[in-house]
Amino acid sequence: MPLIKKFDGVNFSNHIVSELTPDLAQLGQGFRCKRPEFQTFWKKGRVMREVNAHTSRCWIVQCDNSLAAYITLLADKLIATEKLLEDEKIKYVTFPAVKIGLLAADERASKVGKRMVEWALEYAAFQVAPLVGVRFMTVDAFYDKDNGYDISGFYQKIGFMFVNPDEQLPPQHSYRTMYFDLKPLIDSNLARFN
Repeated sequence: MPLIKKFDGVNFSNHIVSELTPDLAQLGQGFRCKRPEFQTFWKKGRVMREVNAHTSRCWIVQCDNSLAAYITLLADKLIATEKLLEDEKIKYVTFPAVKIGLLAADERASKVGKRMVEWALEYAAFQVAPLVGVRFMTVDAFYDKDNGYDISGFYQKIGFMFVNPDEQLPPQHSYRTMYFDLKPLIDSNLARFN
């Protein structure tokens, strides 16, 4: 008889995303992530401390009382290397943004990371943008040369672009900043109600 692994056969593409509350902070037993520091951030309470300090907000996907993934969002500003909105006659190089602070997915939960990012993009476009000016979502895509880890390809597949497309590998820091233009999502949401 084959061994059934945690999250086998679970389709996370439309799974419910819930805001982290103190009672949900107890989830996470057996959470396995490719980056062990993201397990530690959860288990040692860093994520909940940041939520309590109002420096970020956290949302989770759970399945059968197990943590499948979490994402934190916070306020940010995108500092562009070029005038991104010049064709719209906006000549700024700094723009309001929502940032993905932490994205952690259990390595056994297929496609849950993608679900979290797509949910976050819709949340920013449909819930945040109608209340405050925000045009972009940003992320510092982690790069770890020593362990062959470069998450930027994952974000590129979703539609994120490098702030500095000419940045060479290895980057100056352990990450490369990327952005996603929320305006097409914002406009599609507005079109639904007109």
